[in-house]
Amino acid sequence: MVRPALAASQSKTQKTAPAQQMTILKSAMPQLIPFFFVNETTMAFILLPSLIYIMSKYVLPQRVRLFAARLFISKL
Repeated sequence: MVRPALAASQSKTQKTAPAQQMTILKSAMPQLIPFFFVNETTMAFILLPSLIYIMSKYVLPQRVRLFAARLFISKL
């Protein structure tokens, strides 16, 4: 399925400059441009607190217990 903006620009046989081609491509669906940023920030605000919680609650205490046990065993 070809978008109307792209189909109209591709049907012409004239050669266009690369900068003009990029403008045509961006004008095909300009409503999507802000959503790339929203998607990244949403994932960052979901992923970072989740990783911090999982690391502080489960992973890091286990590592501390492991290193404390190794230290205790080596002191014997």
